[in-house]
Amino acid sequence: MLSRRQILQGIGGICAGCAGGVGAATLSAMAAPGSAWASTARAISLPQLVGLSQHALVGTPTGASSRWETVGSSRRIVTYVTMEVSHPIDGRPPGDTTLVVRTLGGTVGDIGQLVHGEARLELGAPSVVFLAADVDGVLGVTAMAQGHYPLSFDPDKIARLRASPDMPALVDVKDSAVQRLVRRTVLEAEQLVSEIMLPR
Repeated sequence: MLSRRQILQGIGGICAGCAGGVGAATLSAMAAPGSAWASTARAISLPQLVGLSQHALVGTPTGASSRWETVGSSRRIVTYVTMEVSHPIDGRPPGDTTLVVRTLGGTVGDIGQLVHGEARLELGAPSVVFLAADVDGVLGVTAMAQGHYPLSFDPDKIARLRASPDMPALVDVKDSAVQRLVRRTVLEAEQLVSEIMLPR
């Protein structure tokens, strides 16, 4: 199974030499408008995504704050997102109706950092998220954007999972978590995850 660090190291086109395998494009007031960045990542399977996660749930971000922090050996900006939990889709209630999730990147003052391939948790936008704690017990989105599925409503007002807005180009997409989850209803996603959770 791929760890969050391996996922980060697998992303190309983003400052590949950054310490600790964390790649980021640093944006400031001097950044050229319209700059484009390309990134790729190895796709992970749904069983891998579920296995790496402590929680899979429907939640809605209600607040966020960014600050400088040391992550690995790098000093960088991170964003802490407060998320209201609607319900789990993996049968593992998180024990609290509000969770705090850390994502890489954000803005502090006039300095911004963007990590391509990271989950973009937008305030007020419900999504299915897969979450795992790091060694310090801080929750993050498993496999970055591959663990984040914003919900949108089709013409019949049925909520369906869509790809995270900052999803990188994926390698080995066949049978990946993204391929299996995008365009599914929440109930269908829950059934897929439940099948993986069943003891063998």
